[in-house]
This record gives sequence, C-alpha cells and structure tokens, in this order.
Amino acid sequence: MGEQKRGALRFAKIHLRNWRNFLSVDVPLQWRAFLVGPNASGKSNFLDVFRFLSDIVTVGGGFQEAVLKSGRGGVSKLRCLATRRNPDIVIHVCLGKSDSEFEWEYELHFSQDKRRQSIVKKERVVHKGREILGR
Repeated sequence: MGEQKRGALRFAKIHLRNWRNFLSVDVPLQWRAFLVGPNASGKSNFLDVFRFLSDIVTVGGGFQEAVLKSGRGGVSKLRCLATRRNPDIVIHVCLGKSDSEFEWEYELHFSQDKRRQSIVKKERVVHKGREILGR
C-alpha cells in the first residue's frame, strides 16, 4: 500500500485561477486524493478541470469543444463570478513522479472576445525545466 509504480507520471500540483467557484487555488496532489465537503462546495468543479484537460486532447475534441461541452456552456459559465480584475481563466498543472521534481508542466490562460468566442491567451508546455511550447 502506498507503493508507487516506477516511471508512472501523476498530477503532482495544480493551480487554478477564476475556474468556476475557485478565485485562486493551489493544490499539491498525492498519489491518492479524497475530496470531502458539503454540497455546492466545489468538489465536482475541481474534478471537472481534469475532464476539461482530457477533452482538450481527445481526438475530435480540442479547446473550443472542451469549453462548450455539455454542462460547461462557454467561458462565461466557467469563469468565477467573484473575479473582478484579470478575467482570464488559468489552469497550470505539474506532472511528475515526485512532489518536488516535475517532468512536465502545462499552463493555459483563456478568456473570450467581444463576440463571446473563447480564445487562448497563453499556452505553455515545459519539459524538465525547458520550455518546448510557448504562445
């Protein structure tokens, strides 16, 4: 019990800003996580970020599809209602085999334009400390 698989990557850390009911949150993750709390406290919203990331990379999916997917309803429904400044939604995940050494980092900033079309403001991929994608 508690033994890690050699070579297996996991989500080690996640930072969310303006994602649903999370104005800003940093969560270090272990091999196993338990989400507990009262109804409407954000447990499902927290898990939805992982489904969102999966939807982005799904064949036939992509960013626009992930934002509009059933239950999400676009940027205005995803954005935290408490946000005042900097309305971008930010997802930053770190993947690794340990809590301190991250092999991969993915960062996504997005919002919507005046036509309510979702747009990527920033996207970054880092592998072992070296940026391999930045736009």
